[in-house]
Amino acid sequence: MLEQMKKAVRDAQLVLVGIGSEFAQQFEAMETDEFYKPLLEQARKEENAEQLQQYLKFHYIMRHPDERILQAYDRLAGMLEGKNYFIVSLCTDDLIYRGNLNAEKIVTPCGGFRAMQCGKECAADQELLVTDENVMQALLKSIDACEGDLNEVDFPVCAECTKPLWFNQISTPDYKEEGYLPQWQLYTKWLQGTLNRDICILELGVGMQFPQIIRFPFEKIAFFNRKAQFFRVHSRLYQLTEELKGKGISVAENPVDFLRRKI
Repeated sequence: MLEQMKKAVRDAQLVLVGIGSEFAQQFEAMETDEFYKPLLEQARKEENAEQLQQYLKFHYIMRHPDERILQAYDRLAGMLEGKNYFIVSLCTDDLIYRGNLNAEKIVTPCGGFRAMQCGKECAADQELLVTDENVMQALLKSIDACEGDLNEVDFPVCAECTKPLWFNQISTPDYKEEGYLPQWQLYTKWLQGTLNRDICILELGVGMQFPQIIRFPFEKIAFFNRKAQFFRVHSRLYQLTEELKGKGISVAENPVDFLRRKI
């Protein structure tokens, strides 16, 4: 099945890829890790517990990324090399940006850890996001050296209200969509050029989380484009609609394991 997918990608003029939650970094290991466990316990007792846990997850994913996922992205990048593609990802871990995929061909509408913003409690009229790499690196180093005490962490703060910043992702209060909208506009423009062209659609690990972003639109594109080929890979929700039978292929497998499989 993987070889069949690769051939379909090679033969297609365009490739549309959707990445879902089965591709996302998991954080369960933090609960028993001797470094993160006391920090999580402390964070959950604080009024801004959700915000503090964001910071800890950011540190974890920067220091302990899932190598299996990174390898799967590398396999996907190899498959897409030389192709005209666009990727829509629901993941907020930003691992997709670490490999050889073209960031200009990726949109992450749920946000991630690449930018920070102020929360809804800030009354200042500001829309700019903080994307300073120096701020991010200083935060990482501060958590590195905190010795199990969040009070020792120098959290970045809003220049206006002086409260700690949140990461620009969908779980943040007053999530600022400015972080992904420019890429979304590029994506919608790219989609306009797919009509009646040979397009291969890869839906990898996409369940029913925000189905209006990937699952339903991708099915619609595959249905109306007579030249489309559709691949759905998911460990549980791999079934195809009646309209896509004969045009689509479903794979009942975790997409990370599927892409890492040796042919």
